[in-house]
Amino acid sequence: MQRTQVDYGSLNAMVALSNVQLGRTIWHFLREQGIGGGRLVTSARDAVVRMERARFSLFFVDYELPDFGGVDFIKFIRMVDGPMSEAFVVMVIPNPDKEKVWAARDAGAHEILGLPLTAKLLHGRLNHMIGNPKPFIRAASYIGPCRRREVVKIHHGVERRKNGSGGPGGMRRAS
Repeated sequence: MQRTQVDYGSLNAMVALSNVQLGRTIWHFLREQGIGGGRLVTSARDAVVRMERARFSLFFVDYELPDFGGVDFIKFIRMVDGPMSEAFVVMVIPNPDKEKVWAARDAGAHEILGLPLTAKLLHGRLNHMIGNPKPFIRAASYIGPCRRREVVKIHHGVERRKNGSGGPGGMRRAS
């Protein structure tokens, strides 16, 4: 369930895709949603140059991005100083398979989209991702959004296992 209304006007997007036609399609979709601003680039080197001049809060990254690849580019985004390191990142994978999806997830992508894309799919995923942001994790081996897919419920109440009463692990032995 979406918590807040997505304000596309407050977002500055970078669309970094080697496929120019797909990049323009996504860019036009974002413009129709009222995106605040952004850039369309076709290589990781151009993306890094643009990142030096502007701050981005949303990235679309091609898995096969020229120069050093989409996975390494996401890792770069996660290691920059400032709020841009916690920007929303969507990885676009032309021919997704298990290894590519895991690599994108482990690099710190918020969402992973396979091709072909539809406007309905794109709209739904963006609204969910931005409207329900996941906690951001900074650990020695991972920087990115929490990778858990389910909400972990925390028990609030009496911990029965501590006092030895109730529950399978806290049953008292008969004497």
